[in-house]
Amino acid sequence: SDKDGNLLFYSDGITVWNKNHKIMQYTDLTDADNLKGDPSSTQSGMIIPKPGSSSIYYLFTVDDGPEYERIAGVLTLVEDGKGLNAYAIDMTLDGGIGQLIDENSDGAFYEDLSDGKFNNWEEKVAAVKGATCNTYWVVSAVDNQFYSYLVDVTGINTVPSISAVPNTAERRGYLKISPDGTKLAITNQSDDFKNSAILYDFNNATGQVSSSEIKLIDGFFGGLGEAYGVEFSSDSQKLYISTTSGGRGQLANPAVTYKLFQFDLTATDIPGSRKLIHTQVPGSIDYPEGGYRGALQLGPDGKIYATIPLAYANGFATSLDVIENPTANAADIVFTKNAINLNGKLSTQGLPPFIASLLLPIKISDDDTGLQTNNTDLKTCIGSTKVIKPEAILGINNLNYIWTFDNGTIETEISNSSTQTSLNLTNIQLTNKGIYKLKIEGKDDCSNPVEYNASFNLEVFETAKAKPTPDPIYFCDSDATVPNIFDFRKSASSDKSKEILDGLDDTIFEVLYFDDIAKATANVAGTNLPDNYEVNTPSSQTIYARVHNIGAPDTCSEITSFTLTVTGLPVASDPGTYRACDTDVSGINFGYHDAFLLNTKDEAILGGPGGLDPSLYKISYHTTALGARTPDVSTIIPKDIPYRNVAINNEEIFVRLENKADAKCFDASMSFFLTVDPLPIIKNNISPLEQ
Repeated sequence: SDKDGNLLFYSDGITVWNKNHKIMQYTDLTDADNLKGDPSSTQSGMIIPKPGSSSIYYLFTVDDGPEYERIAGVLTLVEDGKGLNAYAIDMTLDGGIGQLIDENSDGAFYEDLSDGKFNNWEEKVAAVKGATCNTYWVVSAVDNQFYSYLVDVTGINTVPSISAVPNTAERRGYLKISPDGTKLAITNQSDDFKNSAILYDFNNATGQVSSSEIKLIDGFFGGLGEAYGVEFSSDSQKLYISTTSGGRGQLANPAVTYKLFQFDLTATDIPGSRKLIHTQVPGSIDYPEGGYRGALQLGPDGKIYATIPLAYANGFATSLDVIENPTANAADIVFTKNAINLNGKLSTQGLPPFIASLLLPIKISDDDTGLQTNNTDLKTCIGSTKVIKPEAILGINNLNYIWTFDNGTIETEISNSSTQTSLNLTNIQLTNKGIYKLKIEGKDDCSNPVEYNASFNLEVFETAKAKPTPDPIYFCDSDATVPNIFDFRKSASSDKSKEILDGLDDTIFEVLYFDDIAKATANVAGTNLPDNYEVNTPSSQTIYARVHNIGAPDTCSEITSFTLTVTGLPVASDPGTYRACDTDVSGINFGYHDAFLLNTKDEAILGGPGGLDPSLYKISYHTTALGARTPDVSTIIPKDIPYRNVAINNEEIFVRLENKADAKCFDASMSFFLTVDPLPIIKNNISPLEQ
């Protein structure tokens, strides 16, 4: 395509079609449908622009090897392979739709780059920008050698830079170079199941591939499968490899397991950084026929696209799958199955490759959290502020930053400046939700135009609020042998969550409960208290309630707290009868005592030394049993001042033993008597004792 993404031409390795989907012609007006590639090749071809030219393009093709037939029982070579070849296309010809040309005027419409190794050439080709201005490296493989061809303003240098490596490449499987030109990865599906995926260092100044290698997937029998698809993330820090196991023939052996792995190229132990991102296992509910081998391809949006053919579709896929955020760590990867519906079209095992280094990303981050926002759904709350900053760009001149906003109906420009680099959003409202794009334009040291692109989707949600001081919960443990269960959503007779939401819509917001403020803040799954929270012993603890927007739980939230107190049910001890002498010495009002001091019974009611803690419980004395249970203050007998009994001789006093923290936790079953003993009366006029 041109710089604006308009289609120019395309090829399957044998035929070239122009933008009108007609077969392109050679300059001798013959159809360009007999090229030396093959659609069956893993990578049928690679197209790159000629440096310094606005109209010339080169098409590199690779064949799928020699053809054999069994003749009279003998496997016989009937046609040699065609190896690696290159063609030139001039877009100024045929009215601007392009023609293949004989660029060197030597009577040939192609350059044979196979070095005589036609039959051994592998089905792999990749390209990357060179370290110097206006250069590309086109890399392919044969046997245990990598051939790197330099393309510059003079054209294709047909003398390759050759690198020998320990292991021989196989036909099936992809070859990719990292966008920064430092790494090369190759996958091999071979009959001996060995050396399935290997990582090398690449020198984009010399085209050399290092002889040292890192085996990422070494063999079929470790359960990983045979590697086929491979791709680097746009920042060259992550590598993705797809594998299959269980049979190669998609129709003869339909039950093939597909796996997709991520490797962290910044890790000290790169093979050990392997993480499984996606799998399709035969017989599973979602993927009853597994998934056949397929390509991985980085797109200009920074996403990686995958084709996973299925046996029930005769070896085709009707949709493309997507790794939405390939630069993220494995735990944060979003893999979307059937992300792009092909609308009746089909894909098989391949996707068209591009020059990796032309797909330049720019990292943008949320200034508040420091998290990268490229190709993500960034969530925020109404009224918040967001500052999105791009990373610094070195070695590029005349930089200009263009921020635009697409609300789904119209795209508007927010800023266009060489100095205002960041996107600043204040007092965000629902009208601010949509897609924000950054385009950075500049020129490299070769004065070539360079463009960086980034985007993110902003989602806006209602702000969460929580009642500042929810009512405490008190619970009386009447039976210490039975666990106490608390459902905070329906705690006691009140709906605790409804109280805490304080009018917020419970279809938009939810409340989670935690026993620690750090847990409530982090909101890690599984750390919140269950709906049926169990407390086995009397205690008092702070419960932290986190209110958050269900659509943005980690963004729009607020935390409040309340006290949960479980108190033990007190049991009063029998203090015994309180006996005192009749204080009426005259004998006229006998049966009364004027100085009963009820607080003297407190210790006995608490159980004496070692009994209930007097600091936790209070005791009141009542004239009626109902008054003790209610409690009715009109029935309370002051216990700290002398009391005169009301009933003659015997008066029943009713005890209320109450937990100070929870008035509902009490015992009113105990009572005792105030007993007035009569004074002894000495008989007068006793006869004298005479001796």
